[in-house]
Amino acid sequence: MADADISWRRGPRRRVVAASTVCDHLTVVDLAMRDASSGRPDARVTRAVRRWRRWRLHPLVAGSGWATLAVLGAVAIARLVDFDGATLLAEINSTNALAYVPVWVVLPVSAIGRRPLLAGTALVVLGAQLAFAAPEVLAARALPSWARSSPHFRLFDANAGSDAGNRNMAGYASEVGQIRPALATFEEISPSDFSQLEASPALRDLPHRYEVDGAAPWGFAIASRYPFHVADVMWTAGNPVLVALMLDLPRGAIRVWVVHTDAPTLSLSRWVSDLARIARRESERGTGRLLVAGDFNASWGNAGFDAILANEIADGAAARGHPFAMTWPQSARVPAIVRIDHVLVGTGISTTAIAAVPGPGSDHRALQATIAVHAA
Repeated sequence: MADADISWRRGPRRRVVAASTVCDHLTVVDLAMRDASSGRPDARVTRAVRRWRRWRLHPLVAGSGWATLAVLGAVAIARLVDFDGATLLAEINSTNALAYVPVWVVLPVSAIGRRPLLAGTALVVLGAQLAFAAPEVLAARALPSWARSSPHFRLFDANAGSDAGNRNMAGYASEVGQIRPALATFEEISPSDFSQLEASPALRDLPHRYEVDGAAPWGFAIASRYPFHVADVMWTAGNPVLVALMLDLPRGAIRVWVVHTDAPTLSLSRWVSDLARIARRESERGTGRLLVAGDFNASWGNAGFDAILANEIADGAAARGHPFAMTWPQSARVPAIVRIDHVLVGTGISTTAIAAVPGPGSDHRALQATIAVHAA
């Protein structure tokens, strides 16, 4: 019994030494690790705890944390006060809270480093991030019962980027051929580039076509299996930003708007105006049986896009639970970090499936969606 007693006492001591070496800075060691024979704290653990209680995060590291929170806090306040009042702010807002990711580093480091005020401030900024991201993340909804049995068609939308240097449409011809959409819409495409698609087998089953030529990067092209007629084209400063058409489906016509707004980096005022005009157009004409697709250069984090969503229209990706299906920039070195290309649906239309897919040669990923239409 004596030998067993000694063995039992030495075992926990060895574990205490190992634990205190690995967990030098954990206060829980002071409570959990006790000498098995006396119940008193192990001396090595006690010394480690005392060292941790005297230690604080280095001032330079803490200063970097404060600087990070100051920038992110200023951005959050600016977003609340004046959503997209400056180009840089509009671009940061377009990430819709992803710009606040550094706070996830500052918070644990400041907490471990015994900087309670810094950690508390990080919690406040983290709360702002969650509040900004919540509407988009929580926008997922059940598929309407009628959409499960209604006829549907496949949509393909792409900012082809041809006006920005993507001169070869072979990649898109292959992609369209694989997806086999009933409706294909393109932004930033020139007549010569669309001719490449027309010369390929990709549009063989899409005989109804329309183009709008504009100065780079403002070209549009539409190809459809179903007949359609163009209602009008909305222009800004001599450039087309929206093509409105009536698409004649077997179960009744629907309205389709193909969108490409200005970018805030090119002209903040025109970008704000484009989004406001789209929102106003929705408000005036209603969103019943309306399908909108294209490059908005905006996300849920931007005021103009928020106004568009306020008009009883649903974001297809968010509704299907894909708020992080980012579309820009598309690069081998940098992952897409913003979702500025969208498929929106009004009443009587539902997106049953949607995905961001490669956009060959473009700096945008393309969108593939399945659209269900309620009987007229």
